[in-house]
Amino acid sequence: MAEAGRMKGGGTKVDGFANNSVAGLFLGLFLLALPQLTGTLTLYVSPNGNDEWSGRLPEPNKERTDGPLASLEGARDAIRGLKRKGPLTEPVRVVVKGGLYTMTRPLVLTPEDSGTEDCPVTYEAAPGERPVFSGGRRISGFRPIGGGIWAARIPEVAEGKWYFEQLYVNGRGAKRARLPNKFYFYVANKVPYGIDPATGRPANLERRAFQARLDDIRPLLKLPKEKLRDVTVVLYHSWAISRLKILDIDPRTGIVYLAGKSTWPILWWGPSQRYHLENFKEALDEPGEWFLDRDGTLYYWPLPGEDLTKAEVVAPVLDEFIRIEGEPEKGRWVEHVKFKGLSFRYAGYVLPPEGYSDPQAACK
Repeated sequence: MAEAGRMKGGGTKVDGFANNSVAGLFLGLFLLALPQLTGTLTLYVSPNGNDEWSGRLPEPNKERTDGPLASLEGARDAIRGLKRKGPLTEPVRVVVKGGLYTMTRPLVLTPEDSGTEDCPVTYEAAPGERPVFSGGRRISGFRPIGGGIWAARIPEVAEGKWYFEQLYVNGRGAKRARLPNKFYFYVANKVPYGIDPATGRPANLERRAFQARLDDIRPLLKLPKEKLRDVTVVLYHSWAISRLKILDIDPRTGIVYLAGKSTWPILWWGPSQRYHLENFKEALDEPGEWFLDRDGTLYYWPLPGEDLTKAEVVAPVLDEFIRIEGEPEKGRWVEHVKFKGLSFRYAGYVLPPEGYSDPQAACK
C-alpha cells in the first residue's frame, strides 16, 4: 500500500482519504463539544394543569400524576429548576392553552429568569387558542335597593383589606359616579395664598386650592370629612389633567382645598378651567354609574337590558400583571424573554392620597 500510495493517482486517493478522515474526526469532536442548540424544550400551561406537575405533557396523564402546569408562575419556577442544574442548552417554549387564568399576584421576572440569545424563553399562546389572564375578582350577590340601584356587600372592603376604583360589567368599563354627568363645572376663582388646612399655617395654595360655585359643590357640603376625602376632583389643564382628592371645603366661600398639588397653577392656562367630581354616593344618579362605599357596599345602577342576577361584574385585585425586576446597578438585566399571543384584562389603579398630576397628556 505504501508503494501504491506513491503511484500517480493512487497516492492522491490514499492521501486524500487520510486527510478527510482526520478532518472529519476533528470536526466531530468539535461538534460534540458544542452545546446542543438544535432542539426546543416545551413546557405546557393549561387551566386543568397543576403547578406540582412537570409541565412536559400537554394534557394530564390517566393517573393524574403528571401533566401541564397551571400558571405562568409555575412555568417560571420550572425553568428556574432547570437552570439550577446548569445553563440552558436549548430554547424554551411555554405553550399556554386557551382558557381563563385568574391571577392574584403579578408574575415577577428577575435576571435569573433570563434566556440567552441562542436559548430564549418564550411564553406563548397555543396555536389557534386564546389564553386570558384576569387580574379581577367577580362580584355577586347584588340586590335591588330601590330607585333603579342595586347593591352588593364586600366584607374585605369593610375590613379595609381591599379597595378598587374601576369596575367592569360584562366586559365593559362602568362609569364611576360623577357630577356633572355630562360636560363640566368651571372654577370660579384662583386662590393664590391662604391658610393651609393641613398645617393651619399660611401657604402658597395656587396649585392646591380653588374657589368653586357653591351650587356646583352643594352635595359635598353635607359629607362627613372621611367621605369627603374620598371624593376626586378631576381638573382639566387644556391638554392635561390632574386627579386630586379633597382635603377640605370652606362652606362659606366655596374654597376647595386639595390633598395634593396640581402640576400647573389652577387657572394658569386661561379664565375658564373645567373640572368634574367623582366618587360620592350623591353623584350616583343615572344608569351605568357605580359607587363603592368604605363600609363595604358596592352600588350600581344597571344600564337598560342589564340583568345583575346574570351579569358578570368584575373588580380588579391586581394593579399589574408582569413585573420585570432587573438589577441595573449591578449590570444584571432580564433578557431574551418574549410574550406572544397572551391576553391580560382587569387590572386596576388606586389613586394615592396625594393624587396624580402630569404635565403631558391625560390620565383616565
